[in-house]
Amino acid sequence: MIKHMLMLLCALPLCCGAQTLFLSWTSADSLHAERQAPRFTAVRDTVLTAWRGERVPAAALLYAPTATEPLALHVRSARGLKAEARYVGYVMTDSFNTCGQHPHNLQPWRVPDVIELPCALPLEAGQARPVWCTLQVDSQAKPGAHRLTLEVKGQQSGRTLARLALTVQVKERTLPAAAQWQFHTDFWQQPYAVSRYHGVPRWSEAHFRLLRPYLELLAASGQKVASAILFYEPWGDQSHDKFDPMVQTVRRSNGTWAYNYDVFDRWIMLLDSCGINRQINCFSMVPWDMKFRYFDEATCAYRELSTTTSSEEYKELWTFFLRDFAQHLRQRGWYERTCIAMDERGLSHMLNAYSVAQAAVPGMKMALAGTYHSELVDKLHDYCIGYGEHFSDDELRARRAAGRVSTTYTCCSTPSPNLFSNSRPDEAAYLPLYCVANGFDGYLHWSWMNWNDDPLHDTRFRLFAPGDTYLIYPGPRSSVRYERYIEGVQMAEKFRRLRADYEAAGRQADVARLDAALAAFKDGVVHAAAPAAPRLNALRRLLNE
Repeated sequence: MIKHMLMLLCALPLCCGAQTLFLSWTSADSLHAERQAPRFTAVRDTVLTAWRGERVPAAALLYAPTATEPLALHVRSARGLKAEARYVGYVMTDSFNTCGQHPHNLQPWRVPDVIELPCALPLEAGQARPVWCTLQVDSQAKPGAHRLTLEVKGQQSGRTLARLALTVQVKERTLPAAAQWQFHTDFWQQPYAVSRYHGVPRWSEAHFRLLRPYLELLAASGQKVASAILFYEPWGDQSHDKFDPMVQTVRRSNGTWAYNYDVFDRWIMLLDSCGINRQINCFSMVPWDMKFRYFDEATCAYRELSTTTSSEEYKELWTFFLRDFAQHLRQRGWYERTCIAMDERGLSHMLNAYSVAQAAVPGMKMALAGTYHSELVDKLHDYCIGYGEHFSDDELRARRAAGRVSTTYTCCSTPSPNLFSNSRPDEAAYLPLYCVANGFDGYLHWSWMNWNDDPLHDTRFRLFAPGDTYLIYPGPRSSVRYERYIEGVQMAEKFRRLRADYEAAGRQADVARLDAALAAFKDGVVHAAAPAAPRLNALRRLLNE
């Protein structure tokens, strides 16, 4: 991150005729108001430190005392660096940070979060506009100092109206590609929001073409898991777009069951081709309303089975389905990485579902994102417990030895730290390091692209905190929150690799320094009096020595 994390690091303004622009490097932790004139302090140089292969953020702030022509951003970078600069757009948020119906009486405000597509923008008099630079260091970059320049040019005049220089100090250590990171990121996907927003039929060729760049962006965070939907809408009414099943279940006229896996197969193959190929979580044996929709051949209509996890109808439905599904997965070579997944379901329902699944297909892997229950620790392959809950050290060791995945998640019940649009950006970078400090394999969030009606302008939703339903924007456009999360995952990977190197070299004093810096993330407490940024800065300095 920018050296010393100064709030505003400034290049002197360039004047071109009557037009003056102010451009400065700033902290990625800052949330500058749209109509607030910044205070600029000139400095001689700005330095970032990075490993080879690392994706590094750099934040800048542009301010216009007077109205401007459309302004285009350009980055000239040295060999070994791939850099791009984009404006950061403002979206509506408010102070709601919990679960339930979103109140209508809260005062909203605009927060900089959406990283726009490449464009030229005019600034009004007295307007500030954040700029987000993404620097990708080549894995073969030569160690040492690399220079780059951020320029603001008038689109009509062609003149350079402001300029900033940056030095990237590249270390000899190398961070591998995101697909090779060990940190287990699991953001649940919402492909139906993409088809609705872009106005194309679900699972059409156009839908698949549109999905690819979104999934490639998701893969940049080290995403490991495909989210697949087995029956219609596992989560009731909590999403703007309903989840259609990716497997068609048919009750034949003779009473037997048949299944069509075409959409499921195409979806998993798309994710595989984008680098998301570690695990497949299939929802859900225990949906929130316990209804299962299927096509009834005798009546040529869809019907719903309303049932319980202890009923004979439930056992029949899932026994036939799981046996056929397991056979299909084995034919595809996907069986070993597939879990039957549930979300926030109670212990009795989980035990019933587990019993049915294991009787149908012994050894079938299962997953839960929900409350900790000791009875499930040795049963679930993928067990994600709520933020603030913990596995014991013995449980973590046993699960890791068995090749199981142990993670944590935040949702609307965690006011801070979180990934809301009203969260501080440093909270997103904090979360992966909290996971590592507490022995978790990774982090889960229930929604990555579950857009509302107006996602590019207003992050509020009728349920939950603003921004809780999506972390990226249509386009695809990344966000400050998402880029900071990637930063945190990279720090977790760098910690793991650096600590292992120190251990192998017998540098116990350096191991102890790293462990002490990571321990500052263990309590999980982040608020105004205990912000995440100082802890991130302290660990970052050690990782980049």
